[in-house]
Amino acid sequence: MSNLILIRHGESLWNKLNLFTGWVDVPLSEKGVEEALNAGKLLKHWRIDVIFTSELIRAIQTAMLVMSKNFSGIPKIEHENWMMKEWGSIYGEDGERYVPTYKSWHLNERYYGQLQGVNKDKAKTIYGLFHK
Repeated sequence: MSNLILIRHGESLWNKLNLFTGWVDVPLSEKGVEEALNAGKLLKHWRIDVIFTSELIRAIQTAMLVMSKNFSGIPKIEHENWMMKEWGSIYGEDGERYVPTYKSWHLNERYYGQLQGVNKDKAKTIYGLFHK
């Protein structure tokens, strides 16, 4: 039986500042790094065969930090660019297991347009509360 593990990235520097982030490529905060490492500890004995992540650094950092605590293998980014794909063909020591890691913009966070970088509380005062 297969399992699907879904993980949201840890706190980013802009999450910490309560800013809309969207597609702005903001890294994890110190707290976000700790959150990712803790998630890795919780998942350390789960066998992970493949990783899919957005192209945003906070998601990639989270995946790599989670895998730093996991015994499944070493994550290896699978590049789409023809030269990087060729140059990325690495071979490890006998028994070394690589976990293919695929990035896609289709997994990026919601795009917030002009709200990106705006404080969420300020946006509420300007535009009011958003309801579903």
